[in-house]
Amino acid sequence: MLYFKTLGVLLLLGTGLGIGMALVAFERRRCRQAEGFLHLLRYVRVQIECYALPVGRILNGCEGRILADCGVESEKMPDFATLLRGTRLYLPEEMCRLLWEFGGQLGASHREDQLRSCDYYLERWIPWCDRLRAELPKREKMMLLLPMAFAAMLVLLLI
Repeated sequence: MLYFKTLGVLLLLGTGLGIGMALVAFERRRCRQAEGFLHLLRYVRVQIECYALPVGRILNGCEGRILADCGVESEKMPDFATLLRGTRLYLPEEMCRLLWEFGGQLGASHREDQLRSCDYYLERWIPWCDRLRAELPKREKMMLLLPMAFAAMLVLLLI
């Protein structure tokens, strides 16, 4: 009987640890995706400013590392909205809304208006990224601690 209790305790604690590690990976992925989109917004702005390229050529010429950080899986993207539709977003709702607004305005106006739009969305995006980056260590600790605490509570209840 002691064997089964010990096995149950180990299973509960292992499950708590596994769930905590999965949640930590999610939080890291969220932060990496936010920073990836920050790099993508900066890249788009530079390409519009220097070369005045259309959006499709800008996105298709982007580095694979930046697109991978954003979570983009497809290779051909005619516009930013298509990029967002093909990407699983792990970001908070406000950040997703900013991306959709940016995608709706990108490529729909003249070069100067697009540059102003890029600047506007970069100014709004950078504080969100900074906040996610600053909160990441606290959220990682919390995501590891809460499932383990819940598993330990279950162990104590069952013993």
